[in-house]
Amino acid sequence: MSMGAQPAWAGHEFRLDPARLPQELSYAARDDRDETTITVNRRGATMKRTLKQSGLPLHVALPARAFRGVAVRATETGPEHALVTLELLHEDAELCVPLSVGYDLPGIAKDWQVWSELLGLPMMMIEADGVARTLEESARGLVSDEPQPRRHHSMFAERRPRFLARRRLGNLGCRLMVHGEEIIARDPSI
Repeated sequence: MSMGAQPAWAGHEFRLDPARLPQELSYAARDDRDETTITVNRRGATMKRTLKQSGLPLHVALPARAFRGVAVRATETGPEHALVTLELLHEDAELCVPLSVGYDLPGIAKDWQVWSELLGLPMMMIEADGVARTLEESARGLVSDEPQPRRHHSMFAERRPRFLARRRLGNLGCRLMVHGEEIIARDPSI
């Protein structure tokens, strides 16, 4: 489980339903008074916020290909509880788009796969060290060595496999020879 800091939008539980798009989400960062509004659809996301210093409105359209993947992050909140967040991961942390926050691990895992397929993005995990890795990269870390070869006992060396141990046709010891003349219908002498 990750012990790192939670994103600003992870303050309360919510879920964007991938089956009902487009959907809109608004949140305020903990240290800001500004509110960010995000609209998510099949092509990506649109982010609207007001800049702090100038007060100008900022609208950013982010296509799906702008994101690295659909990432999941788990943060321990108690001895048996973990807060799980699901997000569209961007290189810039300010542009990450929240999709779900909650304690329902099976539900979020299902949404994780659906969002990944819907947007054509890889499934990623933000691990304890804070680095986001794809599932394949994470799984490679679990496999330490090459698989061991199968054991071959001498007891089985002379035994035939079942499909080769079938009964064979017998041999009577005599050979059948057939003699005769060949009859061709086009032969004019007949």
